[in-house]
Amino acid sequence: MMFGRLLLACVCLTPADPVQATYRLVQVPEEAHFAETFDSDPLDRRWVQSKAVKETDAEALKYDGQWVVEEPAAAMYPGNRALVMKSSGRHHAIAAYLHTPFNFMHTPLCLQYEVRFGRDVECSGAYIKLLTQTHLLRLSQFSESTPYSVMFGPDKCGTSHRLHLIVRVTDSSNGRNQEIHAPQPVDDLTVYFTDRQPHLYTLQLYQDSRYEIFIDQSLISQGRLLTDEVQYTESPDSQPESPVSGLGVGSVAALGLELWSLSGEVMFDNFLLTDDLKLAERWTQDTWGRKQPGLLERLLIATNSRPWLWGVYIFTVGLPIILFISYMWPDKRFGPPDQDYYYKKFDEPQPDRQPERDQPDRPTSLSDYGETHTNTLYVQADTLHV
Repeated sequence: MMFGRLLLACVCLTPADPVQATYRLVQVPEEAHFAETFDSDPLDRRWVQSKAVKETDAEALKYDGQWVVEEPAAAMYPGNRALVMKSSGRHHAIAAYLHTPFNFMHTPLCLQYEVRFGRDVECSGAYIKLLTQTHLLRLSQFSESTPYSVMFGPDKCGTSHRLHLIVRVTDSSNGRNQEIHAPQPVDDLTVYFTDRQPHLYTLQLYQDSRYEIFIDQSLISQGRLLTDEVQYTESPDSQPESPVSGLGVGSVAALGLELWSLSGEVMFDNFLLTDDLKLAERWTQDTWGRKQPGLLERLLIATNSRPWLWGVYIFTVGLPIILFISYMWPDKRFGPPDQDYYYKKFDEPQPDRQPERDQPDRPTSLSDYGETHTNTLYVQADTLHV
């Protein structure tokens, strides 16, 4: 009975519909090199969609996928808009200039943004490119051949779930550009592509070639780009056109998304590029942290993919309650004292058997038998004596 009540209470705690909360606009920090929430300005005020054409057909756009700014269909925070890569089976390309160019010299690089895959992912990229500062950079002609300094973010095709970190550096010995590919994380990344929830991807890159990669503020991968077992590939750009800084990374002038998606409906939100890690922490608290569910809601959400957790919750919560009630109120455990055998120590003794009501009273002395019966009893007694 007790477990039934606990189960009913747990079920009642499960929200029938997501609880909507009021969304507050986030103030964009002026000291950041780039910050974007998509909550106020129209898309074309800052972002430029690529107009690059195909090499085989000068009349056909190479990137004909649609970009929109909208609220997700299952938005828990009305007013929280995001950039959405809408089209399926299309190439997409869009970019925006930084507030100020990023020179990776004396301070760390922190890049972070949120991604949500709104459909089952068969093949789709969701990575960012930090475009190298050159005199030839034109965002309207942004394409796969546009030079970049850093590429970072998730990518899936078939059964391969990847998290890219590619850094283009200049070899100080010969001045040629090379690409360094960081090793893939050892953790299974499947859930980040399948749960249809937004996830926060963060890259922290340091001047000594150390890097740290976080997903939802949890460390996924770390190492050194110049000492780990990295893959070097020759970059098509033989000579750098931008100032070389830090570990050899070219200065960054813009941020871009150049992607193929077979499914579409990929959401991007809350981009940040800064050299101030404290600022990044505040930004995370004001954006990602504000939208995270509480402990109870996270426990309930976990039961969607692991129904067996209900048994763990009930046992964990119910057992201490039952033990406490059994100790403090024994009557609740054994029931009310309505049985004949349930007595306290100071109760008066009870007869083993009550006299039957229909049975006539039996004589208890010789006088009760009368004179005739008395003589008979004496004779029987003498006989027995002999």
